[in-house]
Amino acid sequence: MMESKQKKILVADPRVPERTVLVSILTRLGYVVSTPETVSEAKLELKNSPDMMILSSSLEGAQEFALNIGSPELRVLMLDPPPDKAPDMAGFFDITEHILRGISVTVPEIIMLVNDFITSHSSGKTVKRQPRVAGGYGAEISYDEVETSGVIFNLSATGAFIELLSPPARGTIINVSFILPGRSDGFSLKAKVTWSVLPEESSFMRSPPGCGVYFYDLNDDNKEFLEEFVTHKGRIS
Repeated sequence: MMESKQKKILVADPRVPERTVLVSILTRLGYVVSTPETVSEAKLELKNSPDMMILSSSLEGAQEFALNIGSPELRVLMLDPPPDKAPDMAGFFDITEHILRGISVTVPEIIMLVNDFITSHSSGKTVKRQPRVAGGYGAEISYDEVETSGVIFNLSATGAFIELLSPPARGTIINVSFILPGRSDGFSLKAKVTWSVLPEESSFMRSPPGCGVYFYDLNDDNKEFLEEFVTHKGRIS
């Protein structure tokens, strides 16, 4: 993930445990986070020119507010299913590409979406969600003088979330070795830690402790295999 450069994020979510952990992680990642409790308070925060808003549709007036303010400059992530009268999900997303919407989104997924947005926003590229596949694959991790074992919790073509009891700090460069079905030789990749779930945060996040990593030394063969693997949900012939 590119550095946040003090990007501003609003988090309007009445779920106190989830909001607390989300704000903690976003703050550790270097974002400036504010937590308006109502749509009226969120409107007042717009004068500070936030870069992203994470908004619960359970708040009164949230749906209309999101539709009115969402733009390429202020992306809105809705956390809950839309009401019955909302437009068709596929059509709603296609028509308003500036709004990212999740159904029963968990905190780890929110962090991934935020990282995708900030990276694409800083580079001027269109946001595109990386397809992911559930993991369960053992991984050997080494960095500095540390050697440990973990489990790939989920995997994309460019990175992974690795379950680890003691995740390394953000920015740490690690070596990740693992084997995937459909390929006789294993992967040995350099990766950068972009965010982490600490053990004390795990229960609130409904996620194991561990870290999100970005692979940055993929050769063409490895990249092609990973793209095919995640696109076809791990079903490699």
